[in-house]
Amino acid sequence: MSDLAAQIAAIAAEAGKLAMDRWQTDFKRWDKTPGIPVCDVDLEVDALLRQRLSALIPEAGWLSEETVDNAERLNCRRLWVVDPIDGTRDYVRMRPGWAVSIALIEDGQPLIGVLDAPARSEKWIAEAGKGAWLNGARLTAGD
Repeated sequence: MSDLAAQIAAIAAEAGKLAMDRWQTDFKRWDKTPGIPVCDVDLEVDALLRQRLSALIPEAGWLSEETVDNAERLNCRRLWVVDPIDGTRDYVRMRPGWAVSIALIEDGQPLIGVLDAPARSEKWIAEAGKGAWLNGARLTAGD
């Protein structure tokens, strides 16, 4: 695993800790559209991810489920694609099926993907040409 993948995983873990600390507490929740929940923790995690990931690669574009899209991202060679709480429905219902989701795209191809699922104690990392890991253990095609 590259240093960059490890740095992204550390940022995902920080965001996961923030979400985990707020999980099963009294947070605000509402529907973006009927049946599509969002909560204030989504927005807090999104802000943290944007700050940390933009500091890591300032020239990268940004696409997040919780941020208004900006067409400028289309001019960027690298792009962050994030879902601060992937599985918000589970999160607001106090079920563990949620994760912090981060992908780094380069020239239109996925380069690094990280899922940090603290409620399940799972950390998934994948890197193009280098492999994939679950909780530090390398995965193989048969897994």
